[in-house]
Amino acid sequence: MKNLYIIYCAVALSLLAGCKMASSPSSDGPSSDGPSSDGPSSDGPSSEPGASISGSKTWTSIAMSDDGQYLAAVVGDSTGDGRHIYTSSDSGAKWADLSIVPDSAIAGDKYWISIAMSGNGDKLAAVVFSGHIYTSDNYGATWTDRSTAGSVIAGNKIWYSIAMSDDGQKLAAVVNGGHLYTSTDLGETWSDRSGTGSAIAGDKYWQSIAMSDDGKCLAAVVDGGHIYTSDNYGATWTDRSTAGSGIAGDKNWQSIAISDDGQELAAVVGGASGDGRHIYTFSNSEATWTNRSTATGSEIAGNKIWISIAMSGNGEKLAAVVFGGHIYTSSDSGDSWTDRSEESFVIGDDDNEGPNNANRFWRSIAMSGNGQELAAVAYNGHLYTATNLGADWTDRSRAPSIGTP
Repeated sequence: MKNLYIIYCAVALSLLAGCKMASSPSSDGPSSDGPSSDGPSSDGPSSEPGASISGSKTWTSIAMSDDGQYLAAVVGDSTGDGRHIYTSSDSGAKWADLSIVPDSAIAGDKYWISIAMSGNGDKLAAVVFSGHIYTSDNYGATWTDRSTAGSVIAGNKIWYSIAMSDDGQKLAAVVNGGHLYTSTDLGETWSDRSGTGSAIAGDKYWQSIAMSDDGKCLAAVVDGGHIYTSDNYGATWTDRSTAGSGIAGDKNWQSIAISDDGQELAAVVGGASGDGRHIYTFSNSEATWTNRSTATGSEIAGNKIWISIAMSGNGEKLAAVVFGGHIYTSSDSGDSWTDRSEESFVIGDDDNEGPNNANRFWRSIAMSGNGQELAAVAYNGHLYTATNLGADWTDRSRAPSIGTP
């Protein structure tokens, strides 16, 4: 199976042998009365800061509400304990392990690979690599398995990415080596968009998908392939990697982000080796793609193993992470960039080992609607949050008794 994530994990495991990386979850589950109308109960599963996410975990994805208050993150991998879904209702200060709730649809260890959240944080959707899709409409208190018999998405699939509209009703999910699916009712029913005659027909190594606030505009990328967009809820698609587009030909696309109105896009190319591993941005007003990694002297110049990118609601602010590298941000739609791992002690110095240890196996990054709040996770590492577009970071995986540097 063609899957660069497996390659990345192999690289990570070989390198981790030379890297010093930094708990038990709370036994209390979510309140049986569910969350209040204002959000989850303050008496959630984890009452201590960082209690349920202490230490290194194989984080794979993180999502954030528009205001940055609500967070959801997942731990994946093919084996091991603690491969759970975690949520926070206070910008990451305290966390709840949702996978330890008895009889929950998401109970136990699963190979979680991607999670999405509605604008106000009440609705969630998560996918399991070689598994099912699950959704929640009450801040994660209860979950529904959407891959049951009779559904278009029934059975185990190699899900890789999921996206959600602002109101949480519309979903889009992709299978690595399979099809692209959409839903307009929080996953109750699905449409297979990869049918005969479609521009995205057949099996593709889908890697990432993004959705505008209203769910009308979609953008998805193929690992070793093209970028495709839709402006009618996924009914029809356009291949954006055609000659003269600025992104012509096959590329190892890893992640894509979209603005609230669907008019701005940003995508990254990764891969373990090769040229062209760059950041690209698109503005519908200019109808062209711009390679942001070719500017002389830019902080993001050259080839890097880009793996995730996030965008503010208006498309002006960006944040991107390198697998085995740094975090970078932009406040001018990608014209210029700041290396946040060089500036920050928290994400630039693991266990006080000095600035040369700033590289981390970043896996996913999320951004609030205004672009000021960030959250990022590292594979076999920690979960971090930031304010001021990444200027100030907090390590949320350090034990409460240790605190952050």
